[in-house]
Amino acid sequence: LKLTNCHIKGAGLEPLRGSIIIEQIDLSLVGEHQRPNISPEPPISREFVLPILDSIIEREGCSLMHLQFPQVWREEPSTASEFHAFIGRYNQMWAN
Repeated sequence: LKLTNCHIKGAGLEPLRGSIIIEQIDLSLVGEHQRPNISPEPPISREFVLPILDSIIEREGCSLMHLQFPQVWREEPSTASEFHAFIGRYNQMWAN
């Protein structure tokens, strides 16, 4: 799933909740070879998206192998954020 040039908040990803077949989700919102700096900041919301991603990675048989996030999420300075907590859970999924 690639969301190139989409201006979404993330609630529309609800049908993916609990999916065990999706293998790749690109939320970076930019196309290949495009700069990841988006101005204004994209409206995609951690509040909508992270619970959906959590429901995917907590399922036995999860096929999700590649996640790409908006640059603004990756640059968040606080390692205590919900985003960084999700990354920890995703990494733990692969450690098991």
